[in-house]
Amino acid sequence: MKNILIVDNDLGFIFWLGAALIGAGYRAWPACSPSEAISVVGRKPLTRLDLAIVNASMPGVSKLIAHFRRTQAQLNVMALGPQGRALPGVNYFQATPGLIDDAAKQEWVRAVKRMFGKQNRAA
Repeated sequence: MKNILIVDNDLGFIFWLGAALIGAGYRAWPACSPSEAISVVGRKPLTRLDLAIVNASMPGVSKLIAHFRRTQAQLNVMALGPQGRALPGVNYFQATPGLIDDAAKQEWVRAVKRMFGKQNRAA
């Protein structure tokens, strides 16, 4: 089972996306800040992180991505929000959903599956 860290200051969005990912067979780990994300990744039950989804507009997110690149160079990072395209160290970009509905959940799950599919083809 793949482990996905969701880093966003909107707890409602974290749980909305986490529920969609759990429903698709992934493990979702929430973090409301970059410092909390580092703490979550250091926990014993989370032995391997496969993807970090980060809100590109959060303060400190560039440092968080740099930390991931130093400590987990193979980690995939998906940024959400328009600023995500310009963040160094981001592998994938996903637009912020306009509506928080079932169709948006399905699009996010498809985006994650596509990202993991590209990773598997590159291996």
